[in-house]
Amino acid sequence: MVLVVRRIHLVFALLLAFVLVAAGCGGNNDDDGAAPTAEAVAASEETPEPAPVPAEESEPAKEMAESDVAADGIAAAAARIEAFREPQGSLAIDEPLSERPDGKTAGYIQCGVPVCEEIRIGIAGAAEALGMNLEVFNHDDTPENVASAWQAALDSGVDVVLASGNPREFFAEQLAEFQARGIPAIVWSIPEGFEPGDGITANLLTADDYYFYGVLLADYALAQTGGEGDIIFFGLPAFPVLSILEDGFSTEIADKCPSCSVRNVSIDLGALLAGEVPSQVVSTIQSTGDPSHLIFAFGGMLFGVPEAMGEAGLDVPAASQAGGGLNFGFIAADNIQTAEMGLASEFLGWRAMDAAARALAGQSVGRAPTPPAAVIDGHPDVLAAGLPLQVLEADDMGFLETDPNLLWPGIDDFKSLYADLWAG
Repeated sequence: MVLVVRRIHLVFALLLAFVLVAAGCGGNNDDDGAAPTAEAVAASEETPEPAPVPAEESEPAKEMAESDVAADGIAAAAARIEAFREPQGSLAIDEPLSERPDGKTAGYIQCGVPVCEEIRIGIAGAAEALGMNLEVFNHDDTPENVASAWQAALDSGVDVVLASGNPREFFAEQLAEFQARGIPAIVWSIPEGFEPGDGITANLLTADDYYFYGVLLADYALAQTGGEGDIIFFGLPAFPVLSILEDGFSTEIADKCPSCSVRNVSIDLGALLAGEVPSQVVSTIQSTGDPSHLIFAFGGMLFGVPEAMGEAGLDVPAASQAGGGLNFGFIAADNIQTAEMGLASEFLGWRAMDAAARALAGQSVGRAPTPPAAVIDGHPDVLAAGLPLQVLEADDMGFLETDPNLLWPGIDDFKSLYADLWAG
């Protein structure tokens, strides 16, 4: 899936530095031993004048300083968004496949949210192009059902396993057996690095990717609002990577615009699956006052939201990430949603099968360089899998003209590009 389970918060310790100042007195080497004069003693015992204490910065000066920080931060945010408005154009990993996996079987362990079905479409198309068989094992993202799906894949005897992101604790027992049998595991959206090891060959959507998606969503909100008004962030902490995304969002807001007002609202997975999000969004907006922008951690959270907001007479622009066809329709129709941090879900399915085929052939799964606009200290695995990422707005919805149900391709004609790499 392109998501994944429970809130993860990073805690920063504040280090207090202190200096111990010691003062000492020494005698005069030229002294003949005579006792110091009374005047000398008095001078040595005088209390020195305290150093002047700088006056506190005035409130207007503080506000001006904060305003300057925000202006610079918002300009930097807008520059990053502008860089990611550009399409990628070609495959980031283009080494030919050394050996085709014809006749082998891939097992896809599919999560319960709509984007996982979109990824399955890509996996199925890629499996056919590679001459492979495909078996699908569904679950509803609960720990016991995730483990059952992994066990079913193990029992079926697949040659490679692919899975949407649930934390490895859910399937640790089965993963250990896959590893013991030498069966590669290609996953995405788990809160780990690109090549985490311990049974997982590659993690195509890393913790760093989700952190960066949060950064990009924050930058978009700042660029659109200029730092004015309340920004409401709707999170989905049931999936750990979305908690990482929220951390990236909050950290970027605090860094780029510390005076900006943000309200974080957590949505329960049960509420999402029960279709209760639209009413929660409406009530949150009504209790906030006059918000300037809505940010959703996951595109699927917006289903039904524009309709509910319309009925309530509300019109606040929104953006999300990892959305699908319905989100693209909202953007094209200028219906509340104005942008999507585009995840090419069908492309992800093809890249997952590309990584699987490379692993079966004994090749490296390949690693892409981080684009300059995505370089963030401490997060080396941003876009390491080579997945396209673009800020998609109304002008980018041309792919819907021939078929309103199409998914964003990420890279034009990517299927032919992969077929050429896999020709053998």
